[in-house]
Amino acid sequence: MIKKIFGFNDRNPLENITLNNIQDKLYEIGFNKEFAEEIMIILEKRINKYGKKEFQEWFNGLNYSVPEEFKDELLAIRIYEEHSFLIEEQVKELEKETKLSWEIQAEDLKNINERARKVQLVIRDRLSGIALDLLI
Repeated sequence: MIKKIFGFNDRNPLENITLNNIQDKLYEIGFNKEFAEEIMIILEKRINKYGKKEFQEWFNGLNYSVPEEFKDELLAIRIYEEHSFLIEEQVKELEKETKLSWEIQAEDLKNINERARKVQLVIRDRLSGIALDLLI
């Protein structure tokens, strides 16, 4: 009864986690088309491999962890080299938002190249934030 009064019904909040909604959020936070597409290609492969429901649960459960596909140091370095301006911009934004240096935010990403750490930091933070936004 309460669900119907407040309009909740039996809607699954994970239904908002769609590739289109994720892409829209990437643009909203300032990712350019090329960088957003780079991320979307990887997410699309994952949804095709595991299916929509499992993808939604996985995306919702990122919880500030680096998606497996982006743990590849060489891939992360290549992304940095192609999108360094955007990555540096996002790193500065994260430092402002958290009032912590990027090094402190990426402490758990040690033993890899600095450029790769920055890419992984940006991707894990922004995708996790998008997951939270889409559940509201």
